[in-house]
Amino acid sequence: MFRGKLFVRGLIFLSLVFLFCCFSNGNIKAQVNMPKELVQYELPLPEMPEGMTDPKERAAYILRHFWDEMDFSDTGRSHDGKLMEVNFVNFISLFPHADEQVLPPSVRILLNGVATDSIALNIITDLAEKYLSDPDSPMRSENYYIIFLEQLLSIPEIPEASRIRPASQLETARKNRPGKIASDFSYTTREGELRTLLDTESNMMLLIFYDPACPHCKDILDEVNGSLFLKDLIANNTIYVLAIYTEGDRQLWDDTKSNMPQTWTVGIDETGIVENSIYDLPAMPVMYLLDNSKTVLLKDPTKNEVEMYLSEWMLGSEE
Repeated sequence: MFRGKLFVRGLIFLSLVFLFCCFSNGNIKAQVNMPKELVQYELPLPEMPEGMTDPKERAAYILRHFWDEMDFSDTGRSHDGKLMEVNFVNFISLFPHADEQVLPPSVRILLNGVATDSIALNIITDLAEKYLSDPDSPMRSENYYIIFLEQLLSIPEIPEASRIRPASQLETARKNRPGKIASDFSYTTREGELRTLLDTESNMMLLIFYDPACPHCKDILDEVNGSLFLKDLIANNTIYVLAIYTEGDRQLWDDTKSNMPQTWTVGIDETGIVENSIYDLPAMPVMYLLDNSKTVLLKDPTKNEVEMYLSEWMLGSEE
């Protein structure tokens, strides 16, 4: 696989160019300057039916026909990691522009093409994990990754050995999804009180899993604590922040717990969240926004996404 920020930026630029070509009013084959080292790997785009102008219909049509020009039996192409990566990125870049019901059959077309070729299948599954699941990916989407995993596991031709890891990943991804009650756990507060998540009374709750030994955690926690919007909501009891340390080093937690914001409830996990895989914690910190019944509203959002959701919720509650 081709790692590195420069290559990823090039792929994203190419995908944006691809979308411009697909959805502009001009010819779908419009020529735009783009990185030569990437454009040579692009599959030709399908010709649009005359009169198809609705953006969602156009996206759906391209998704259904995206791989038409790919001969998966040609291993010189299907085993070419760069070719597959460029086109995979272009393919998933279309997902937000189409209705979600179009995505499973479109993904299945791709997976059917590589199902009986272990090398090509591994390339595609690695790419899906890299772009749709990796916490550092700008294209990360648990919704899309679940669709990919569900379709992969539904194909009979996929060998059993190739199902083990995706089945485990799907089980993990399905945990604590929006709309579900958050999994309960016990924790001890820095004041020494033993509680459980579901017994913790709150209106809205921002649940944060953190590690004081993680430099990135400090940056994100400082960002959340520095939000004047969230501080106002905490002050008027609209939102309650519960920060839980999950890594098990009680001495480290004891030494650092007083450094956390005093307006937050800070605790240490007593259930074994990591050991028992109760929550998916790919890279600390991980946040969840919960309502007063502890139903998940947002899973692993950014601080900005939390603020946007709460702003819209507050506006809606005033109407």
